[in-house]
Amino acid sequence: MSRPVFEPGDTIQFTFAASTAPNSGPTFKVLDATATVIASITSVQSDTTHYYALYTVPTTEGPYVGEWFAQKTFSGSAYNFIKRFAFNVQKVRAQ
Repeated sequence: MSRPVFEPGDTIQFTFAASTAPNSGPTFKVLDATATVIASITSVQSDTTHYYALYTVPTTEGPYVGEWFAQKTFSGSAYNFIKRFAFNVQKVRAQ
């Protein structure tokens, strides 16, 4: 499976979907190659189970990780929704 590739400085809409509504809106984080969090974004709700975050990717080329995090409490126990995915920032078009 190949990683998505984004142009440096492009603004991308990342989406989160769940089969049940989380306790609150999920958070979207972006980590660089050293696993340092470089962005933390509060999501925007589309409906009870769908959220999105707009993010302008870095201008520095390289690998990055996107991470969604939310919680759902059911029968007194908290469950974490975590979704991680890798993407690359790379110049793909000529100036």
